[in-house]
Amino acid sequence: MGVISRDKNQINCIYASDSDFGNQLEGYLKASGKKILMINLNDTMPTPTQWQELATDLNVGINKFIDFSKIKNIDDDSNFDTNDYVTILINNPKAFRGAIILNGDKTEHITTVTEVLKYFEIDSSDIKHL
Repeated sequence: MGVISRDKNQINCIYASDSDFGNQLEGYLKASGKKILMINLNDTMPTPTQWQELATDLNVGINKFIDFSKIKNIDDDSNFDTNDYVTILINNPKAFRGAIILNGDKTEHITTVTEVLKYFEIDSSDIKHL
């Protein structure tokens, strides 16, 4: 059992609010009809252990969560260890790529709204526009 709380009746969404994508997510997730817990990296940062659990669940390195174009003097070719990538995220939450969605045992790293709809089999006609 991991350190991240999971519930099939609740969607946990890890995102950065300073992106257009991050700001659109909640409306799309509400269309699932489940409780939503939005975890904004600008306010609450997962622990290094939680980052590692997420990366393991997704079978990727933590570096895959980072948009290096949003960080000066670091690029995709940079080679850091896991702790360094966590430190980069802690210091640069705006560089977080997309969002991580958890629902029960399902975990997905998404980067487009279309992936949200597909992941939860949400019909876009169910989404209420403000």
